[in-house]
Amino acid sequence: MEYYTYRDLKERGLIVKSDEKGLRLYDRNTSTKNSASAIVYCYNFQNNINFTKVIEDLETDLERRTQIAIVDNEGDVVYYIADLVQWPETKLKKGIENSNNDPKMKELIDKGYQVNSGLKFGTHYRVYNYESEHAPWLIHITEKNHNWLDVARMIRVGHGVNKIIVLTYGDYWISLKWTKP
Repeated sequence: MEYYTYRDLKERGLIVKSDEKGLRLYDRNTSTKNSASAIVYCYNFQNNINFTKVIEDLETDLERRTQIAIVDNEGDVVYYIADLVQWPETKLKKGIENSNNDPKMKELIDKGYQVNSGLKFGTHYRVYNYESEHAPWLIHITEKNHNWLDVARMIRVGHGVNKIIVLTYGDYWISLKWTKP
């Protein structure tokens, strides 16, 4: 998978270096003597998801993007930027009550978010804060048996309706946004 991603990034005119951690990506007009602009983790679209390396990288708080490259059978690559989501306190709008009793959504409900079904967007939940008229977030509960193709589908729908896809993975909330390198 790294080979296809490396080749794709090089064809786009980017500087890429490979090391034991992954692919280090340098933005255009950036010196390779500086820190990498991004670290890219490569996965086959059929593999089950595993965010372990991504989470470890995000928790280092380095000033670089953490990107995921998903490669299909033809060597085509799709890229996503990953971030850990921290949910600040908010409050429910007047007259709104949360009827959601999913224990995985308890943190959001306790912080004052409105959590509704996300079925019409192909996800588990849509989430509103006090200021939002439309749900800014779509939440999908990921299990170890989901593959990267499932993730790509979710993000495609979320991007098409202008929403941020947030995946739950264990105790983590991970947002994924499509990007073009």
